[in-house]
Amino acid sequence: MRIFDDMKAYVGDVTGLVWNFIHHRDAYPQNAQLAVQPEVLANVIDDPAECQHCDFYDLNKLMSRDQHGRLIPNPAAIHKIASRYYQVG
Repeated sequence: MRIFDDMKAYVGDVTGLVWNFIHHRDAYPQNAQLAVQPEVLANVIDDPAECQHCDFYDLNKLMSRDQHGRLIPNPAAIHKIASRYYQVG
């Protein structure tokens, strides 16, 4: 479990998780989502049934396509999630 002191580190972690999902999609459950434990800001990509008291985010909304049509993390969507847990100042 990782706990993040700042928004930049949190965004970096979620971005890394989304990259891992993109590269290893077959290793995840078919209905996998980003699960966030708000109390400690721990992130995991897993089946929603495996995480209690978590906030869930659709992974399809956390990805976009680059100019070549390849999947990449969507920085705006990830930042929007992070702003729910960190004060933007």
